[in-house]
Amino acid sequence: PTEKHLNLGKEIQDEIFKLKEYVEIFQDLQLRQPELFALILKSVKDVNIKQEAGELNLRYEKNEPQAVKIFREMVIACLSGVKETLDTYDIHHDSFDFESELGWEGSNDRVLEVMKNSKYFVPPTQKNAEGKKEGGYFNLDQFIKDNGLPQGKRGYQPDYPPLYILRPDYSTLYTFRDIVYSMKKMGNADMVLNVIASEQNIAQEKVQLGVSLLQHEKTRKQFHMSYELVKLLRDGKEVKMSGRRGRYELADDLYMDLKKEIGSMMKQKMEGKSTSHSEEEVEEIIHQVSTAAMKYALVSISCKSKINFNVQKVCSFEDSSAPFLLYNSTRIFSLFRKHEDGIKTGNYPQLPPITQADWKLLTEQNEWELLMDYVLAFPNLVKLIACPQIPESPALPEFPIHLLCDFLISLVRLFSKYWSSCRILKENPTKEEAETMAARLYLCKAVHLVLKNGLKMLTITPLERM
Repeated sequence: PTEKHLNLGKEIQDEIFKLKEYVEIFQDLQLRQPELFALILKSVKDVNIKQEAGELNLRYEKNEPQAVKIFREMVIACLSGVKETLDTYDIHHDSFDFESELGWEGSNDRVLEVMKNSKYFVPPTQKNAEGKKEGGYFNLDQFIKDNGLPQGKRGYQPDYPPLYILRPDYSTLYTFRDIVYSMKKMGNADMVLNVIASEQNIAQEKVQLGVSLLQHEKTRKQFHMSYELVKLLRDGKEVKMSGRRGRYELADDLYMDLKKEIGSMMKQKMEGKSTSHSEEEVEEIIHQVSTAAMKYALVSISCKSKINFNVQKVCSFEDSSAPFLLYNSTRIFSLFRKHEDGIKTGNYPQLPPITQADWKLLTEQNEWELLMDYVLAFPNLVKLIACPQIPESPALPEFPIHLLCDFLISLVRLFSKYWSSCRILKENPTKEEAETMAARLYLCKAVHLVLKNGLKMLTITPLERM
């Protein structure tokens, strides 16, 4: 066979593979939602989806009532579902914006007129040099060169691709609307952080260049907070997901998986032990630990690294996880409860004011490591995470929240060693033993305060009992 025949054979094999994949997806969707699937299949029969969607999009941009009604009903239904899922994790937004309204209020038209007058704008054409339709775009490569912006290593890529803002039919692309929306946001804020997946790195960089081209401001106010994607693992294998192909896993189903795993692990830990918790209290604890496990798993890895999400691992009480942190947090709570109960029975003396604590009585190596490396170091870590240096374009600032997760895990591991090796409470102590106990309790309070504040920064609720 010739090279041409071999290439043709490979193309046929690729097409067969794609067809098999779509058949699998088709069958999966039909099994998940049989009634909805049948309704959609019937509705799109003999319909040119691409053409009708394009026409509906144009009508929506022109604010035609029927098109607006169709879009808004769909968007609000989806948004309601998203809000319901986020409510599970106690995550809430102050407000939501409809970018389409920027067009209806005239912002899109005003910005577009400015863009058209730019020397870097190339209008749409029905026939370009290759005889094809082409949308309108900005020549960003020329803009970068004219303004002496860095290219190559640590700069913008050479032969920078154009920024398309209009389709050949003059309808706007989302990158154009992103530019208009960016200008609105920057007008209402000191700093704008766009939290968008790394798949959009180039698109977001183009948006920022488009804003710079229009505003000519040297001070950057908007930054793309890029993050890598999450791979969901089951039995060690990646679960394939694709929004375009209709391959999905529901976040609500994953939450139920987390609850089931956490509930099972807690049952094992409590086996043979008595508990005063009611069923409602146990359910609430499982909920709090499950949501904490999800949050911790997502922020404990650098945004530049992909996350391999394994339900069993993120729910572990023995590994680097939220359950591990919460379990050890409740141990410190139990220490304070035991001390308070002992004061009532006369077994322990009252704590003196912290100003009277004798820190010289802390003689263990672990005690000073806890104090110097964690309690006193915590404010500087918070500053590093929350107030990073702003680098030169096109580099982006990093908010390394994963460092807080590493810090808390290390803190808890060290405290766990200290807990096991050092007796903190002693009944009916002598005067010297009472003074030592007071210093150690205040150290524990300081450690616990750092742990609680760290967990709250991760939007995790510290628990008193587990």
